[in-house]
Amino acid sequence: MKTTELNKIIKEIKFADKFIKNGRLAYYIIKDKSGASVLIGFYLDSSVDKDAFFLQYFVQCLYVPFSTYNFSLGERIGNHWKKEEINDINLSLQNFKKFNFLNSFEDIIPYILNNSYCGHKIGRDEYLAYTYFILGKYSEALQYIEKITALKKHENAEWFKKDIQKAELIKEYIIKNDYDSGIYQLLKWQNETITALKQPKLLLV
Repeated sequence: MKTTELNKIIKEIKFADKFIKNGRLAYYIIKDKSGASVLIGFYLDSSVDKDAFFLQYFVQCLYVPFSTYNFSLGERIGNHWKKEEINDINLSLQNFKKFNFLNSFEDIIPYILNNSYCGHKIGRDEYLAYTYFILGKYSEALQYIEKITALKKHENAEWFKKDIQKAELIKEYIIKNDYDSGIYQLLKWQNETITALKQPKLLLV
């Protein structure tokens, strides 16, 4: 289904009042006092069936660099949907409770721990490591940073080179008690993610 059609369809879908609609995305932001932000959203994704689409929910820590929307901490609601099924979609959303307890930055950790993460666990470890760091829980952050840096011994360590380098950088800031520089770096990565998503409005929320 074409983007223009999906943009029309999302306007008919009834999300909770706190969600902002922008193109195929409906979202709200949870922000730490540092400015670190988590994107909580629904996304209308195209399907090989030109008359159908998917409705994806997801939670994305923007301070973990990523060049697209990251659906790993999320799932599809239902299967294929068609525009004639808007009422059924709205009914499904009325019964959707996943985001009910995501109201503050502190809520992110239990959400990550209690929900499945699709893909390599390094992504989940990065979410936990850097969120703990932002919350000032440096011992917990180090536990997950060590899991990331341990991949240097992986037979395919080259695949994780950039992730390992990022983790080692944040670890260095913890060792030096240079927490402000760590936050600065995470916010820099966050800006890179937002730029890649082509969603400058996320910086203004």
